[in-house]
Amino acid sequence: MKPEIRTTILDIFMKNSGYARTKEILDQGIHNIYLKELEKEGIIQKVKHGLYSLTDHENYNSMHEALLAVSNAIICMGSALAYYDLTTWNPTEVHLAIRHGRKIVLPVYPPIQLYHFSGKFFETGQTTIALESGHRIRIYDKEKTICDIVRYRNRIGIDIMKEALNEYVKQKDINLNKLYTYAGDLNIRSVLDTYLEVLI
Repeated sequence: MKPEIRTTILDIFMKNSGYARTKEILDQGIHNIYLKELEKEGIIQKVKHGLYSLTDHENYNSMHEALLAVSNAIICMGSALAYYDLTTWNPTEVHLAIRHGRKIVLPVYPPIQLYHFSGKFFETGQTTIALESGHRIRIYDKEKTICDIVRYRNRIGIDIMKEALNEYVKQKDINLNKLYTYAGDLNIRSVLDTYLEVLI
């Protein structure tokens, strides 16, 4: 590979915080065979079909990479709990919500756990945040995350739910009005009341 081709390809990765799509390389008149060459050298790795990342770059974030791999998904459940410091649980997979009925081919890496939400369960509480790495990601806000944990308490474990509720009420930037509004809209108000009444 000519040095100028290598430089052009790596410049594209650097401009995109360590990521590049095959189309971006082809748009520069560079054959995708050079991507395969860089992959064999261990300089880049395949995230999914048509998407690559630098093997070692300081801006790496598994949540951002998961959202690149699964379009129109939202960080949820355990990953959102961990982001908001509401749990000591550190899931090995990135938890993503997608619309019910979507069929997804998951990437080899990062490991992803999908949750299929429909209607208001998918739409409620979406927000966008900026990570320290500089990436912007879609994630459910703190109150929607609490509602999801209550709703899926039997799947993730009652202890994890109780810990999250306990940590939530300790934090200063909580919004109980929003939490109760969400809980009413999502039909979990009575369950939430049962667990919260001993904490607040």
